Amino acid sequence: MKKSMLAMSVAAAIGGLGFAGAALAITTPGGATADSLELNTNGIGHQLVVPYFSTQSGNATLLNIVNTDTVNGKLVKVRFRGAGNSDDLYDFQVLLSPGDVWTAAVTQADDGASVLATADKSCTIGLGNGKFSTLRTDPTKTNAETREGYVEFLNMADIPSGSALYTAIKHVNGVAPCTASVLATALGTDVADVTAAGLRGLTPPSTGLTGDWILLNQTTTAAWSGAAAALEARLTGAPALGNVVFWPQKFGDVAPADAYTADPLLVGTAPIVAPQQYDLPDLSTPYVVGDTPALRADGTTAQLAVTSVSNQFETSEGILAVTDWLFSQPTRRYHVAVNYNGTGTAAAVYRAGSNYYNVANTGLYARQICLDTTFGPGRNSLFDREETTPGVSDSPFVPSPNLPEQAEILLLCGEANVVSINADGVAAPSALGATVARGDISTDYVNGWARWDLNNGSFGVPVLGASFMRAANGAVNYGFAFPHKTTRAVAP
Repeated sequence: MKKSMLAMSVAAAIGGLGFAGAALAITTPGGATADSLELNTNGIGHQLVVPYFSTQSGNATLLNIVNTDTVNGKLVKVRFRGAGNSDDLYDFQVLLSPGDVWTAAVTQADDGASVLATADKSCTIGLGNGKFSTLRTDPTKTNAETREGYVEFLNMADIPSGSALYTAIKHVNGVAPCTASVLATALGTDVADVTAAGLRGLTPPSTGLTGDWILLNQTTTAAWSGAAAALEARLTGAPALGNVVFWPQKFGDVAPADAYTADPLLVGTAPIVAPQQYDLPDLSTPYVVGDTPALRADGTTAQLAVTSVSNQFETSEGILAVTDWLFSQPTRRYHVAVNYNGTGTAAAVYRAGSNYYNVANTGLYARQICLDTTFGPGRNSLFDREETTPGVSDSPFVPSPNLPEQAEILLLCGEANVVSINADGVAAPSALGATVARGDISTDYVNGWARWDLNNGSFGVPVLGASFMRAANGAVNYGFAFPHKTTRAVAP
């Protein structure tokens, strides 16, 4: 496999700038004129979510962010989270100049961990050697935990013209100067409020980010691609400004973090995981007028929540077809997380009052949080390609993993869960080669379509994903992805 060649075709690892030392937490995220953060189906926004990355089984993931704002630069937080329990694997900052594009490739290193490489000329903070970390993952597991997950891109602030910071990040003859002294002054310590941020060259973030991803298997040469989901801060339906949510990319206490995040492991006077400056912002950080972490966690979750998922599958042996369905749940972390030092069911740490994830629809199985109320599709929700559907309402699917007393229920375990269809077990080959959070279902139907009802009443569950299929024509493999078709939930 020519992993290094592929990575170098997209990126060559470069060093970032890191700043040591303590810093005070931001006192007041502010500056927003927007009163809502909404899913923009046109793909442009303040925050982006790539539903899946993988370096498993010969996969490489290629990423890009585009700043479609041709006036302002953007200070963007990039965070890779694990497929198991949404643990932080790797995060850093990218500074985009107006009209800029940032690209990178994620592949598997010799030690089995994921590693990011980029040859991009935009400025970065904290990129380091690109190696993903297991410091926050399940300590009973291995570097495999770093090989699957999803990605967040968060616009922390705009960088308008007229400041030293803008001059440092603005490309000159195709290369940003990235003046170290300027970056250290502007971004090396925290700011108290939006006024102090303005003196550093940081202003309330506007819309303009868009992004895309490619998943390329270097063994089969099959590839899949898609666009990042975009969340846009709005006022009465029009793009507006969000809060400045800048924290330095560095160590430094954030205590208590309750005003800035809803992550159950980071909050409280004695947090399970001591929050650091680099943990912020996240998808629950207050971003619009009137926000609190709980309101932002629920509001963003509501924008992504669906009550059912429908899609096609193809498993014909004649063309060696395989199909995986992805159920990526990028805001679940702000409702329930896993304390790896905990024992039994007490290791599942829930945020009180959540309508989306609670003990009624989730459980802890094999040290992962699992949705445990999702029934396999039966009559009128499962069809082959000739309208055939089960004669009774019971599902012909045989799901695994499972529990003996729940024969019809498919456990959707992990944050970025992959369900293989007709693969004959989770150890069998699949389109994506997933292993971290994978399930399996078998049915008598070789090809067709199905609908899963996610069984959380009118609230639904936040799910992004697609049906990933691979087929062969002789020695040539083809990959194609069909985005999920969903029924939307009703916001609380």
